Amino acid sequence: MQTEPQKEIPSSQPVQPETSASNVPVPTKKPAGSWAVLRNRNYSLLFWGQLISAAGTQMQVVAVAWQVFLLTHSAIALGLIGLVQAIPRLIFSLVGGVFADVFDRRKLLLIIEITLAATSAALALCTIFNVINMFIIYSVVLVAASVSAFEFPTRQAVIPTLVPREQMPDAMSLSMVMMQLTFVIGPTLGGFIIAWLGVANTYWIDVISYFVVIASLLLMVIPRVPVEKRAQAGVGALVDGMRFLRAHPIILAVLSLDFFATFFGSPRALLPVYASDILHIGPQGLGLLLAATSIGAVALTPFTGRISRISRQGLGVVLAIICWGICIIAFGFSPGPLWLSVLFLAGSGAADMVSMILRGLVIQLTTPDEFRGRISAVNAMFVIGGPMLGQFESGVVAGVVSPQFSVVSGGVACILATVAIAACVPGLLRVKIK
Repeated sequence: MQTEPQKEIPSSQPVQPETSASNVPVPTKKPAGSWAVLRNRNYSLLFWGQLISAAGTQMQVVAVAWQVFLLTHSAIALGLIGLVQAIPRLIFSLVGGVFADVFDRRKLLLIIEITLAATSAALALCTIFNVINMFIIYSVVLVAASVSAFEFPTRQAVIPTLVPREQMPDAMSLSMVMMQLTFVIGPTLGGFIIAWLGVANTYWIDVISYFVVIASLLLMVIPRVPVEKRAQAGVGALVDGMRFLRAHPIILAVLSLDFFATFFGSPRALLPVYASDILHIGPQGLGLLLAATSIGAVALTPFTGRISRISRQGLGVVLAIICWGICIIAFGFSPGPLWLSVLFLAGSGAADMVSMILRGLVIQLTTPDEFRGRISAVNAMFVIGGPMLGQFESGVVAGVVSPQFSVVSGGVACILATVAIAACVPGLLRVKIK
């Protein structure tokens, strides 16, 4: 595969320095630390609302996985959760991106969050009345995934409109930290709440968390794309988005790196099997395993400002994903104890955090606002579709061979795919954005 030499990607809309009456440039005052971005009221509302809501969602994820395992004791059944989630996200994400560029993003998010709250309520009621079964679980998961296909590109398109451009690295870094915090808080609390209060009450807590983000959205002011730049609903909007992506092949390469890393290297679907049959640690231990990667990511919080200012973003993404694969291989070979397994997963999470921050900057800072919904939708197809399809892949391999073989071979395949992409797109290693 041959590619044209890649140039450095410029920022889409350079910010002109402010000038005084004497036409002397006035330097932009730099905020003190990454957390200063939370002084922007609308971004702060979105940040804290999503933090609570997403933590509740992760508690629901643990509850669904544990309930499926209790009903089936099957690795393939666990892997099917990922497949059921991946299919609608891959089908509807591009449509969701068009919606985010056409309609009022705030109203769209409100409709999405209300619908997702209803899906968790349905799981809780079916569990309480003892009518829950695999068909109901997969059906509700399918509906929730279809709705979530509209949520991710809309939320990602909103973030750059809430903060000044010079604060975008901090906003992206904190958004990544926030999501990783939910992966720590949600699964950890979820495992203990399942053990203490049961699966149904875990679902109800998720419902309550949705009302927090709904309240935040009601208080927010989200700028709309100007009418003259707004996308028109229809196939033409999709075509325009694909043309933009084709004109920026480095973005496609960066997204492909993440897709293959999570498709081959994510052991998430098999963690209930590890908790029950390999490490013998029960639902509490499962919560810790599910949270471990995010523990490693959150540990890098003091360094997110420095990470976001790494000059060669493409090279940073490649090295980070290779480190991810090495940690996954180590986890697959480890028979325990729990702390060692958590340590390897935490290492993979730290590497993933570096990759996410740099990847997010490449995408967001090179995409004009009127295209952000559609490009974020493509991002969603890779970022979300990869790990969900990967859950199915790892479940099938584990069912045919063994869970350990599935995890180790996935880590190896992740590294090989990363090296292959870097070799096919050499300009990726030289990418710099300002």
